[in-house]
Amino acid sequence: MSLFLIRRALSFPLLTLLSILFSLVLFFYLYSTLYAYWLSTVGPGAWPPAWPVSRTRFVIFIAVLPIFATCMVVWMVLARLFLFICSARSKRHRDYQLALNPHDDNDDNDLQFSVKHSQDRCLSWWSVRLATFIIFIILGLYTRFSYDQPNDIRYRPLVERAVHFPRSQGYGNGEKVFLAAMFYNNERIIPYWSKQIIKFIHYIGTDNIFVSIVESNSGDNTPDLLLQFDKKLQELGVPHNVTVHDTSIPRPPNMDTAPARIEFLSKVRNLVMRPLVEKGGFDKVIFSNDVFIEAESVVELLRTRDGDYDMACGLDLSYWGLYDAWVTRDRLGRIVSSLWPYLADDIGKEAIMNDEPAPVFACWNGITVFKAEPFLPLQLRLPGKLSTSPFSKQLPTTHPAYPRPENQSPATTPPLQFRASTASECFSSESFNMPYDLRRLFNMQQIYINPRVITSYDWHHYVWYKYVTRHWLVKWWMQTWEKGWGMEAARMIIGNAANIWGWDGGECQPWH
Repeated sequence: MSLFLIRRALSFPLLTLLSILFSLVLFFYLYSTLYAYWLSTVGPGAWPPAWPVSRTRFVIFIAVLPIFATCMVVWMVLARLFLFICSARSKRHRDYQLALNPHDDNDDNDLQFSVKHSQDRCLSWWSVRLATFIIFIILGLYTRFSYDQPNDIRYRPLVERAVHFPRSQGYGNGEKVFLAAMFYNNERIIPYWSKQIIKFIHYIGTDNIFVSIVESNSGDNTPDLLLQFDKKLQELGVPHNVTVHDTSIPRPPNMDTAPARIEFLSKVRNLVMRPLVEKGGFDKVIFSNDVFIEAESVVELLRTRDGDYDMACGLDLSYWGLYDAWVTRDRLGRIVSSLWPYLADDIGKEAIMNDEPAPVFACWNGITVFKAEPFLPLQLRLPGKLSTSPFSKQLPTTHPAYPRPENQSPATTPPLQFRASTASECFSSESFNMPYDLRRLFNMQQIYINPRVITSYDWHHYVWYKYVTRHWLVKWWMQTWEKGWGMEAARMIIGNAANIWGWDGGECQPWH
């Protein structure tokens, strides 16, 4: 009767308490283990406001819950099987004892009734817990396989179709696209980037694209990887120009010095654009930095507002949130926040929160698409592409093209180039000066950020921002719980913090 005494000692309330304690210990072990893994991979270098603790812990909670539930189901089934075997052995032992001592039958019946009553209560409690954990597993599987949202992947089926059934005219609207990129020590990114760009080429069609890439001064395997990409482009019959080990533009000894760095980057970008300037014949330019991105995201960027834009950018997200917060300005010209939803003005902020293209003054953000016409020499421009109406406003006095000739129009403005800032400007970014000049020199005012286009320079951050924070459950948390915290209002202030409401495009900080 020793087994019976043990089971009597482990009464139903005590068993319940022990099972709850075991469940809690297991859950917190799994939770702390996953949180420690997150800290060791994504966490290092992360700016805390860009990675709110509550959001991170919420993500880890919904990730741990189905794992915990699976462990509990396995444990409960094994424990039940063990008890069943023990019970069967105990019954055989009782039957043997009754055969030897028939007079113990009445006492044994009382004991069996007590044991059966306890077993029924335990079985009922076990069944409820098992059903609960199975529900958690089902919900976990649903959240695991429902992270892709329809708006984020709306072009994926078309891209996959283009990959499986390629055709030279592609599956787009016939636009001619000049795809530009520059690389330096990017061996981690190029294999993924080139694979996605090949998919995009199948979508746009080999008849409708030219690929221009320049690499210089890399100390890793970047040149060899680009030569492999060059070979793939040749096999597909894609017009292209892939330049590696470029020495035509000397790299400054110290790239930490802003003027020298920006001057160098401007010249390299102009070198990448040279085939377009020499030949023309393209409607849009897609200029990609060394970022992780999906093929359907490139299509999404190209199709922003159904093509009704002068320039459109994605979002480049990293350990401090929006990486290109210095280049990006909201539609009123104000410096933005690195924190979601990034933009200060109500129209832009609401657009970002609703996953709609948000109007901005300037952007770049890892990848951008813009109209090709402003970069072309006058003789290569097509009639009707640029306005022939004279400008109504003079350029700011700080602009290097000031004063603008009278009766000059966008159609007669000299070709646009990437450039560094002059002594009277302090933007310190060729990526900012380009959209700034689109506005001032060509009166192109339709510039947008498309929040559905996610890029990153780091794989762990890319996974977090592309697949985790875009998940419908995490987005719900951000939109309903985090909304109103006010952290997104934190932004860089350069100069006098009181003078930030207007801007002539010359001073570093918008002025009143």
